[in-house]
Amino acid sequence: MRVSIEDKELIETRFGPLWSGKTEIPFGGSVRTLRDVKRSLDLEGSDAVEIDLHELPEERFAFRFYDGDDRRIVVFVLDAQFGIVEEHRAHIAEWLGDLYHDTGLMAFDPDAMADLLRKKIAGEV
Repeated sequence: MRVSIEDKELIETRFGPLWSGKTEIPFGGSVRTLRDVKRSLDLEGSDAVEIDLHELPEERFAFRFYDGDDRRIVVFVLDAQFGIVEEHRAHIAEWLGDLYHDTGLMAFDPDAMADLLRKKIAGEV
């Protein structure tokens, strides 16, 4: 799979900065939460850490998460039937820069990596 800085830029341009979305959105006549979407995609029990949701036109929405197995930020664009119609990925190092190489064993803890990323984006590290 080809991954480059353009993937990070596409994710941020189209869906905004990480954690800029919502934790729940109205969709398909009900309210969908991050947890609902993660469960519907059978990602519970995986190394997926939820980031946010974005409402999109044409009865679609985007679900962003950190994939700890792959160490990538992932965006799934889903249709009304929860079919994945688009997928975008960018390595977490695109956001963390040199800090990524200093994480050591933390890189194997998806929650810790997502927390570090959130702090980096907030300017706390």
